[in-house]
Amino acid sequence: MIEHSTNWQRTRVPALRRALHALLIMQMLLIVLIASPSASISVAAAAAAAIDCPAATPAAATAATGTAKSASPVAAIDATFPAGGGELTVFAAASLTDAFHEVKVDLEAKYPNLKITYQTAGSQELVTQLAEGARADVLATANTTTMKAAVDGGLISGPSLPFTGNHLVIVTPNDNPAGITSFDDLAKSGVKLVVAGPTVPAGKYAQQAICTYASANTAPAGFVDAIGGNVVSEENDVRSVLAKVQLGEADAGIVYASDAVAAGLAGTKLNVIEFPQGVPTRASYPIAVVKGGNEDLAKAFIAYFLSPDGQKVLTHYGFEAAQ
Repeated sequence: MIEHSTNWQRTRVPALRRALHALLIMQMLLIVLIASPSASISVAAAAAAAIDCPAATPAAATAATGTAKSASPVAAIDATFPAGGGELTVFAAASLTDAFHEVKVDLEAKYPNLKITYQTAGSQELVTQLAEGARADVLATANTTTMKAAVDGGLISGPSLPFTGNHLVIVTPNDNPAGITSFDDLAKSGVKLVVAGPTVPAGKYAQQAICTYASANTAPAGFVDAIGGNVVSEENDVRSVLAKVQLGEADAGIVYASDAVAAGLAGTKLNVIEFPQGVPTRASYPIAVVKGGNEDLAKAFIAYFLSPDGQKVLTHYGFEAAQ
C-alpha cells in the first residue's frame, strides 16, 4: 500500500501541478485581455469596419457638420487670471495636445502661481470620465455632439462657446507605399487604412465624408464597402490614428489638418491629401466651464483662447478660426 501511494504521487501529483499551472496561466491571460485597452483594439483591428450610411442627401450631410449658431464668443467672456493663481485642470480633445501644451508653457511662465494640468483623450471618453465623477475645470471637445452630451448630463456650467475649427485630411507615410494620391485610392484593394472609432468625433466626421462622397456620381462603385474592408484599425482617439501612420503600420489614416501640422512641426514628414471639394470635413470645437470647477480660472483660460494671442497659437498648429 505504501509503495502504491508513492507511485501515485510520482505520477499523478506532477501531472496535477502542471494542469493547475496551465489553468493559472490561462486565467492570467484572460484577465490581461479583458483589462488591456490595447488588447481590445488589436482584436477589433482584425475585422473590417462596418460603415452604415444614412439615407441622406449630400446637402443634408454637409449641414450636419455645421457649427451651432451663437453670439460672438469673444464678447461673451471677459476675464483675467486671479493674482493668486491656482491649479487648473483641463479636459481636452486629443487633437488639441500640442497647441494646448504651448499655451500651458506661456501662461505658467507669465503667472508663476498658476499650474495647468491637461487630460487629453477622445472627446467622448472625456465626457464619460466627467459623468463618472472625474474632476475638471474646463472641457474642450472636437465636436458639438459630445459637448451637448455634457450639457445634457448637467456637467457644464453656463454656455459652451466655439473657440476654433479644424478639417479632415488624409495622411500617408512619406514613402507612400500604397501610392495613395486621392480619396478614391483609399478604396483600392489591399490598402491598410486606419480611422478613429465611430464614437470618436474624428471617426464620425470621417464617416460623414465617406457617405457623402459615396452618394455622389463621381464615387467609384462599391466605394463604402471597399473602404470598410480596408480598415485595419479603429482607434480611440485621432492621435492614435496619426501614430499608426507615423510608425508605418498603415498605408493611410484620416486625421485632422492640425494633426498633420503638429507631426511636421515635430519633424515627421507625411503626405497630406485634401478631400474633394463638396465633401463635408469641417469640425467645430466648443469649450466650456465644468460644473463644480474653479470658475474664475476656467473663464480666464477660455478667454485667453478667444483672444488674438490664443487664436494665433491655434492657427500656428493648423487650426482654423471659430465660426
